[in-house]
Amino acid sequence: MTRDNLRKRHIIKPLDCVYYLEQESCSHLFFKYIVAKHLWAHIEEYFSSQIGSSFESVTRFWVATKKCSVLNTVSSAVLWCLWKYRNAMIFSNTSWISIPQVLRLIRNMVRNWAILSFGSDKDKLTSFMETLARSLQKPLAITCG
Repeated sequence: MTRDNLRKRHIIKPLDCVYYLEQESCSHLFFKYIVAKHLWAHIEEYFSSQIGSSFESVTRFWVATKKCSVLNTVSSAVLWCLWKYRNAMIFSNTSWISIPQVLRLIRNMVRNWAILSFGSDKDKLTSFMETLARSLQKPLAITCG
């Protein structure tokens, strides 16, 4: 993780997760803590596919050639936005706002990356962004687990 590398350079930052009072790890940041779980639940619901429990659950689709390119784009956006938001909190003192804030970052990232797509992939990415926009207008549901 970045904080481990900073410590090697004698720049001391706490090793705790910025979102949750737990030791930070890649698995924790991207899959185990509550915000990541909520984000992946959105992705799983939209794609009707089990994804987001581990790196293996995400990368298994990366080797599926173009068949899963839309899912791969979205899952890459989730990983990238989790990483960027976490780094903004550490290095730019960005305050935590809400899960919908991170979902908006994901939607905007997918919108930027959709420019590189064409045909049915672009249509599917647009559909995903519209679905995400609609879900952002609903109140956040509280779930167990």
